[in-house]
Amino acid sequence: MSRFAIRDATLGDARGIARVHTESWQVSYRGILPDTVLDKIDVGQRLASRERILTAKSGLHLVAYDVTHGDIVGFCDAGASREPLYAGEVYAIYFAHHAKRYGLGTEMFERVRDWLPTRGMRSMIVWVLANNPHARRFYEALGGRVGHTKQTHVGGFPVVEQAYVWDRV
Repeated sequence: MSRFAIRDATLGDARGIARVHTESWQVSYRGILPDTVLDKIDVGQRLASRERILTAKSGLHLVAYDVTHGDIVGFCDAGASREPLYAGEVYAIYFAHHAKRYGLGTEMFERVRDWLPTRGMRSMIVWVLANNPHARRFYEALGGRVGHTKQTHVGGFPVVEQAYVWDRV
């Protein structure tokens, strides 16, 4: 029996997703983003945002959960691209540290790849921080082609985001 499973997210998952989102950023981006940015991240802020996202019911929202306790250990959001050259976009895939390396990210990504064409979206883009080698390797292993970069800000800190693209999903 597998330790984790994946299902569609519900509004009742909002707090668990906000917790995982916050913890994942604070662990995964330590050394990539300044501590002052990471230490300001608040579950309450993420909860309000997450409730809005799940209430809107647009896009695909998945959660990974511990089959024994039911705790949310990861999530994925995808939908229409914000980038005009691509139809679909993976907005987020994040996991609690103890749920990494179980194949959940790959499984969620494959579910997105299956879902997008059912909505008429045949190409896809994902944005990652350019200085995040783990995320870059993950998307490269899934067949992502390096696209363009853009300069943005996270918590007031300037960052470079790297696009990974799939011309055909």
